[in-house]
Amino acid sequence: MNVGGVTANYSMEQGVQKTRRKGTGFAETIDRAAQDNIGGADAENSGEKVVFRWLYSENGSTGEVSKTQAGTPEHPVYRVRSWDAAGNLTERVIDVSQVDPRNCDTYEMYAYTAHAKETGKGSFEETVLKTAVAKAAADLEQKTSGSWDYSKSINWTETVQELMQSAYDYGDLKGYLEWKKFLGLLKG
Repeated sequence: MNVGGVTANYSMEQGVQKTRRKGTGFAETIDRAAQDNIGGADAENSGEKVVFRWLYSENGSTGEVSKTQAGTPEHPVYRVRSWDAAGNLTERVIDVSQVDPRNCDTYEMYAYTAHAKETGKGSFEETVLKTAVAKAAADLEQKTSGSWDYSKSINWTETVQELMQSAYDYGDLKGYLEWKKFLGLLKG
């Protein structure tokens, strides 16, 4: 893993700490910005529970993940919606029990980690935010940074193992252990 992946991880975690010191949570800040850009709370109006929203300022895309009422405990179902800068909607309904972190796209991984957050397997920072950092690292490795192709399947466990190794190589034991915990979540 190159230094860029480590820098993305460090910068993202710095952002979380910085917004906490200011009295607002990173998740809440992104949620408000994304909701403003989306133009409302459509999922909430349909009876779905919005787990998180995102705003990718570099290309103007926004999105949200919501838990639907259609799922069961054995087959939890989440709706992932994203809007590009022009407002074009892409929507996927995902049965999390069918997601394989060794070969899935970003939509599926966002649903997977939203479910992990919702079932108490980790905080926002330990699940969803780690996914965003891993996606950024994978894009850097593939020289596609900035594109954020949500539909391209990747091996998330391999990417996380590379991030773990990078943290270890740079003497960041805390980071190594955090990525190791996330890898355990992915391997279920």
